[in-house]
Amino acid sequence: MTRPKRALLNIGMRKFCLKGIFLIAAAATLSASALCANPADDGRSPHRLGNQIYVSYDTPWNVSVKQGVRFYPECPDPEVKLDLYYPNEKCKEPKPYPCILVVHGGGWSMGNEKKFGLMASYLASRGYVVASTTYRLRPKYSMEDCAYDVKKSLFWLKKHAAEFGGDPKRVGVVGGSAGGHLTALLAVSANAPKWREIFTDGIDDTVQAAVPMAPITNLDTFSSWGLFPGGNERDRSKELSPMTYVSEKSAPMLILHSKNDPLVPLSESQNIKAAYEKYGAKCDIIVYDSGDHAFWNLRAYNPLQLRSWNDAANFFDKTLKK
Repeated sequence: MTRPKRALLNIGMRKFCLKGIFLIAAAATLSASALCANPADDGRSPHRLGNQIYVSYDTPWNVSVKQGVRFYPECPDPEVKLDLYYPNEKCKEPKPYPCILVVHGGGWSMGNEKKFGLMASYLASRGYVVASTTYRLRPKYSMEDCAYDVKKSLFWLKKHAAEFGGDPKRVGVVGGSAGGHLTALLAVSANAPKWREIFTDGIDDTVQAAVPMAPITNLDTFSSWGLFPGGNERDRSKELSPMTYVSEKSAPMLILHSKNDPLVPLSESQNIKAAYEKYGAKCDIIVYDSGDHAFWNLRAYNPLQLRSWNDAANFFDKTLKK
């Protein structure tokens, strides 16, 4: 079993194999001194590191890790990789395990596959094969490239799931902010012609559950961000907006959102829920009374972070383990 390189803090990850309250206890023990800026020797491009905060942790005792998988070897950006977290022989959950794809945020312009590593470890300890992925980033690459790469990582996870004890027919996806947008897009855009050529060998791009956190569901809302340089903005925005694809076949969805979100309005979540209801598809929202935009991120004291992880895991348990 390999472990993440960073060794800055041990927060008792063995408790992650237990559910619920132990997560909150782990978060409550963190202090400001336990957080650190990105190490200069990471070797990643600055936009990959962004303003992330890293802590180290011991991988849960019932989880193994495979790091730095080039799921898209021909990608022009060599930093597009994923880390895989999967239950080992100590896990008591029955095989085969459902799979989860974890997608980081960062305005489609920063972040890497390590950003959600702690959440991925937790989900794996609950009996999931989890791929924490990244994608090409703006402004060097396009929004279309971001979506394409996440679709490619879904294909890789499905193709290789069985090698790690996973079931490719039971796949969920979770992500926050920009990652929430990409998560919602995966939930609703199965079999769309734009990405059909990615999925070969009898593998499709359906997912069976999705948990977008503070998702952007209509990219027109953020037209001032200049997401589509080069023209044809309206058509390109529509093609990558989850709202475009909602249908009766959309994957079951649980949206997590803070009512105090200063960046992505709650209406983004409410609108896609209404679209789901129009087609008779299943979508629920948990609205948190506290927290800001990125409530799922690690902070000095942020019990909402771990509550949101637990809410996501419980939803996956209900939809993928039934």
